[in-house]
Formats: sequence, structure tokens, C-alpha cells
Amino acid sequence: MPAEISTPLTPEDLSMLYSDQPQQRTTMSMLMLLDHQPDPRRLRGAVWRAVEAMPRMRQRVVPSPMDLSLPRWEDDATFDLDYHVRRYAEASIPEGEDELRALFRTVGPIYERPFDESRPLWELIEIDRPDGRSAIFFRLHHAMADGVGGNAILAAITDAEREGEAMALPPEKPPGGWPEEDSQPSLLEAVRNRMREDFSRASVVAGALWSGVKNPSTFASVGQFVQEIGDDAAFDSGSPLQAFGRARHLSGVTLDFEPLREVKRELGGQMIDVLLTGVAGAMGRWHLAHGHHDVKEILTMVPINLRPPSEFGLAAALGNRTTGVSIRLPIAIVDPVERFNAIHERMLARKASPGVEMMPTLAHLISGAPRWLYRRLALQLSNSVELIVTNVPGIPMPRYVAGAEITAGYPIAPTAPHTPVSIALYGYRGRLFIGLDADGTAMPDLAQFEGMLRASFKELGEAAGVSPVVETYA
Repeated sequence: MPAEISTPLTPEDLSMLYSDQPQQRTTMSMLMLLDHQPDPRRLRGAVWRAVEAMPRMRQRVVPSPMDLSLPRWEDDATFDLDYHVRRYAEASIPEGEDELRALFRTVGPIYERPFDESRPLWELIEIDRPDGRSAIFFRLHHAMADGVGGNAILAAITDAEREGEAMALPPEKPPGGWPEEDSQPSLLEAVRNRMREDFSRASVVAGALWSGVKNPSTFASVGQFVQEIGDDAAFDSGSPLQAFGRARHLSGVTLDFEPLREVKRELGGQMIDVLLTGVAGAMGRWHLAHGHHDVKEILTMVPINLRPPSEFGLAAALGNRTTGVSIRLPIAIVDPVERFNAIHERMLARKASPGVEMMPTLAHLISGAPRWLYRRLALQLSNSVELIVTNVPGIPMPRYVAGAEITAGYPIAPTAPHTPVSIALYGYRGRLFIGLDADGTAMPDLAQFEGMLRASFKELGEAAGVSPVVETYA
């Protein structure tokens, strides 16, 4: 499938690109544990299959001259698969240290380093493990894809059976030459692109005004949306989760998924309500342990997928099709069932608010702002958010990569300025894999928080009267 020659970044993709800075790497990743080392030749073939299926994987971001128009995705004439697919020697494991913790310590510095924006924004690293086993650390810039799009890439790389299917290897030819562009045609094209983009934004504004004329309640919805943004921006929880550095500490927890499904069936609501209830309990414990007894709520951003189920899996195109709802997580409610009910009601209210539909429109309107102004606006909008919790749709059946079975998959989602903790959840083969990404300045005791998270989910299962929520191991 040939890639399009040049396409502009969508406003959602742009928000991820412009947010990237030394204090915030908008990088998504997955740490996968394999039962043995994959066949090197087959692994290259599997990744090449994904590149052919997902043209974005061989495209780079090309900025517009003088930032006149939106950056564009264009084919990388120098695309080199071997640059993006690499293998590391066995991770060193100090005596007495858990192997999984050692792996996270190994990939942490890799996760936080910036991508080379002159190349496609992804890489796959195989890491040797003891006893002939292996791990794969796959990371990509969030501008390329959201969680569902990342799942599509993983689906293209992996197989449903260990033997897999026959696949073509990448052509054995050196990468192409670096294209030298004539600045004058590029400048003229940037002006034309800017005119088209401004016309599109003006059409959005005109359409919104006309909708308001036909239906005056639209203006009331806009007013409610503006008020919600103002209330969130002014929120001050008193939490210490505001300090921000550059070191990213990664970790993971694995729970049996079926008891959590039983909690959902027993209490009602959605799975995200169950997951947020467990997270809120752990956050409450953490704040109490640090002497912050007066913190009752923390503002939490929960990304919401906008794709229909028909566009999950391999059918998902890359790019970002999400919005986010902010919820004040009640971390001071001790009773888990009471906490669940409060979260369920708040999530229903926020999902029904105008912001779910209007946030993508707002992103579209401000996409023409210069990068520095865009960052300033984004920072103001998220200044009070202290936690990100995202539930990535998982894969229920076992998957194999180049003949090796994936036994575990820990998702890692990016943090944001003044939002120093991100928790990603991913269901795979009857287990819930929880990936933790915490700034070392704000939460230096991530291992302690892990224990609080396990205890909180266990307590929730007991309060709901279902099977014990237990930790499992890969």
C-alpha cells in the first residue's frame, strides 16, 4: 500500500508534537516479555510487514517554512529499517533485584530520550533476558498514533499462531539520498496550505455560529464548556504532585482481570469506573503516607477514544482520534464502594458535558497558532491536572512475534508538565497489565506506590464481595 506523498498533521497529532519538550516527552511505549528469543530474520520481516501495512511508519514530520502552515507527514527517502529495529545485550540484574524491575530500569532512559525528528518517530528494541528469553521495548511518538493506533501496529507485527505466516523481507537496498529541496516552491506551497487551513478554521467558526443561530442552546453549551475549563484551570488540590523534573521512573503491576470484571458486574458502571476506583484508593494512601491529610481530590485526565469498535485492531488508521475528560478523583473516600459510586456519577456527568464534543473543535481552531503560543495555551489548559489514567483496549488472545509468545505487555503513557504521574492499563490474556510512569521529583517512591495500588484493588474486590483480586506474574 503506497504512502501518501504529503499530508498535514491533524490538530490532535499536532497537539502531541507541539507538547514534546525536554520536560515532557510525548512518547507511548509497550514493554513486552517473550518466552524465548524471536528469530532475527522473522522479526525484521514482521516489522517490515507492519511498515507496509501502516505507511505512517516510514514517514517523517516535515516542518513548514517559517511555520507558515501545519507540519506535514512525508515519506522518508532515507528510511532504514535497521535504524529502527535494534537488539541490546542482556540487561544486567543486580543480585537480589527483581528481573522486571531491572528491565524497567534499563528501558527508562530509552523511554525519556527524544526522537530524531528527521526520521520516522518510532523504534523497536529487543533486549536479551536470562535463560534464553527476551523482551521487546516498542516506543513511538504520540503524534504518530493513539493507543488504538499503537495496538494496530502491534497487531501487524504479531501473529495469532507461533508458526505465523510467510512474509516478505524488506528489500536489500541502501537507504535513498537526502532530498535537497528548493525553498521557493516550498514557501509558495506553505502559503497555499496556510490559506486552505485558515479557510477550514473559518468554516468551523461559521458553522458553529450558524448552529447557534438555529439552536440557541448551542451557545449555552459553549458557555458551560468555557466554565468547565475555567473551573479546572483554577482548581488547586494542595497535592504535592506538581513538582517536575526530567527523570522518568517506570514500573508495572499485573492483576487477574476476572475479579475486576466481577466487580463491574456487581457494582454496575463501566470498567473505567472500576479502574479509577482502584487508582483513587492508592492515591489516597500515598497522600496520607506523605502527610497530606487535607488533599481530598486530585484532578485527573482520562483520555476517551472516539473511534467506533469497527476501527479497532488492524482496521485502525494511525493518528490520534481521542479527546479527554477531566474528573476530580475523590481520593479521601475510604469506603471502596462509596468511592466507586462517586466516580461513576462524576464520569457520567463529564462524558455528557459539551467538552467531549467541543475539545477537538478547540484543538482545530488553535492549531494555527505558533508553536510557542500553542504550548503556552496547552499548559494553561492542563495546569491543574495532576494525574493521567488511560485504559487502552487490549487483545484477549495470545499473540506471537517471530515465533516467540508474548507473555506480558506493560503499556507506558506519557506524563505532562505539572502532571507528573501517568497510569496506563491494558488487558491481555485474562490479566490486567498496569504501566506506571512517574516523575522522579514528584514521586520518588514508585515502588511504595505499587504496593498501595495492589492493596487498593484487593480492598475493592473484598468490598464488592467477589473473588479476590490477586497479582499474577509473567
